[in-house]
Amino acid sequence: MSISQTEFARTWLEQFSSCDRKTAALLADAVMLVSHDALYRGLRGLLDEILAEGDASQVERPLALYAERAVKTQKTISDHGWEYIEVAPFFPGTEEGRATGPGVPPVIVDPDDQELGSEGAIANFITSYRRLHRDLVLSHPGPDNLREARARTIMIVTDFIGSGKRVWEMIEAFWQVASIRSWHSYGVIKFAVVAYSGTEIGLDLVQSHSASPDVRIVHACPTLSSAFEGNERVEIERLCRAFPKRHSSPLGYGFAGALIAFGHGMPNNAPPILHSRRRGWRPLFVNRSSLAANEQFPADNADKLAEQARSVLRIRTAQKFLDDPTKRRWVETMLVLTALIKGARSATAVSAKTRLPLATVEEILIFTRVSHWTTPRRTLTALGHRELRRLKSRRARTVVLPSGDQPYYYPTQLRAR
Repeated sequence: MSISQTEFARTWLEQFSSCDRKTAALLADAVMLVSHDALYRGLRGLLDEILAEGDASQVERPLALYAERAVKTQKTISDHGWEYIEVAPFFPGTEEGRATGPGVPPVIVDPDDQELGSEGAIANFITSYRRLHRDLVLSHPGPDNLREARARTIMIVTDFIGSGKRVWEMIEAFWQVASIRSWHSYGVIKFAVVAYSGTEIGLDLVQSHSASPDVRIVHACPTLSSAFEGNERVEIERLCRAFPKRHSSPLGYGFAGALIAFGHGMPNNAPPILHSRRRGWRPLFVNRSSLAANEQFPADNADKLAEQARSVLRIRTAQKFLDDPTKRRWVETMLVLTALIKGARSATAVSAKTRLPLATVEEILIFTRVSHWTTPRRTLTALGHRELRRLKSRRARTVVLPSGDQPYYYPTQLRAR
């Protein structure tokens, strides 16, 4: 059942006029729900993947995991009178010379703000993951531990990369540590970021850092711009700007328009119409808490994929086909082609539009390229358009899907001559 059809959303929807209620329901249903289990399973999969990479000498060296957090910054005036943000070194007093010491605790509690949000959940995950791989993982090590263990990667772990500002500043804080910068220049240590999800603009900012971090995510984040098109998007954004009234960031922090909610809460990059209590507004996710929506968190994305297949591909018995892995891949491939024809040009953009895992999208894009359904620029070829036309021609009659003997359809033009 969609979020908009639940008791959970009833009070929120009642605030809208009858003509706006349908638009509001579309917005609520576009939010991607990520349970605690899905979050931890996704992060663990990425970390396992990285642990297994590299040659024998690299695999034996541990990963240094740090939960994303805010770092100390200050506004500074340059000699030319320009104002810029200066980031302090992650380990205090290490901007010059040899860095030493035990480091900083995994979670720092500010007595004026004890709401830890995702940082506490991620720190707990890192602790659990280290217990599984005690010799291969370090939890929030300081300079002494990094040096002694010969860590191969400084890895920032987070649930979500929204604007990318916090993660970029955290990488910069490590970069300000003279010893770490020296190790990196000699190729001794690398940087990486692992997140469950992120927006394209946030991922681009993080990847632009001089440390050249390896950034990996499970799912691209759906946003207002990726989830809606044309007049529908215009109406959705109009609603976001109208409620709550006169909000300074009506589309979310950094104008990201993120449509995602985790088991521990919703990021501030989401539109305030979903989580703000400003001017008496009653949000869907009160104070960005998703506790009331717990029953709506899916165990996996199968139901959402079925819904996508029904609405985008018009396959009436989609759930039945999704139960068969070979047929599921066919449906996923058609969803990817549909996203490409709607303008998505990167794997991240396709993942955001389809709700498919990024790894699945990348695999399918390789398949469609080999099959000559897509070009190197990820546009559809004549054969790719033919596949979609063939699909549309079946909408009015019983859908014929690939069988177990022939899971994929191969155009006759690909036969050897």
